Amino acid sequence: ESRPLYGETWAGRRPAYRPGKHNLRPNGKCDVNSIGPFSLNVLDGSNRDYPDGDGATRARVRERHLRYAQGLLWFLANDDAVPDHVRAEVSRWGLCADEFEDSDGWPHQLYVRDGRRLLGEYVLRERDLVGAEAKDDVVALGSYNIDIREIERTWRYLPEYERTPAVFNEGYLSIGVPPYPIPYRSLLPRRDDAEDLLVPVCLSASHLAFGSVRMEPTLMLLGHAAGAAAAQAARRGVAVQDVDVAALQESLRDDGQVLAA
Repeated sequence: ESRPLYGETWAGRRPAYRPGKHNLRPNGKCDVNSIGPFSLNVLDGSNRDYPDGDGATRARVRERHLRYAQGLLWFLANDDAVPDHVRAEVSRWGLCADEFEDSDGWPHQLYVRDGRRLLGEYVLRERDLVGAEAKDDVVALGSYNIDIREIERTWRYLPEYERTPAVFNEGYLSIGVPPYPIPYRSLLPRRDDAEDLLVPVCLSASHLAFGSVRMEPTLMLLGHAAGAAAAQAARRGVAVQDVDVAALQESLRDDGQVLAA
């Protein structure tokens, strides 16, 4: 059973409709995500205030994204401008009644794909991924494609010679990569900045490289490596920049970490 959407009648027997793709999870649930040229992505530039914003600014950005998602789903289910068969299908779906019960079925957090990142001893770049360049201080492997989302929704003539105007999402990029090594140095701040900090999530990487590294399994591997490195640094009483990387790699391998493709 599902609950109404945004204070209106949007209840049905199934939760979380994903327009255009029935990517079902157990119990008839579905993960709503970006799909197609028009989706739950907000492409009005409001997200750019988030990385350096204070608490009030970030709350405003989150509210903007929440209202957009609510409005889009309500529109698809209720507005007369939407074809009948689309409204009928969307109206069959609703929010999960057994999740986020204290926030009316809506997630508590905004999903931030990419915000502020460390500028560390080594900046992982696109060429490190595409070429899978070897790293002597590798502590984890990444493998997800470089995935950069759209930055704005505009229009252009498509196809090139027909001069037919069409909606165009600008900025999308998807590049396949082989398994690539992530160096310990990308987890380290510069020594002049800090000697007791390891950053496995907002690591030192370019925007493009982070578009691949950001996947949760990769971040788990980096978190494991950072924890092992921190333990060694504390045990030996040394700066994180002076960790014995060979010993760290050996301990990671003993724990089942894969460091070579």
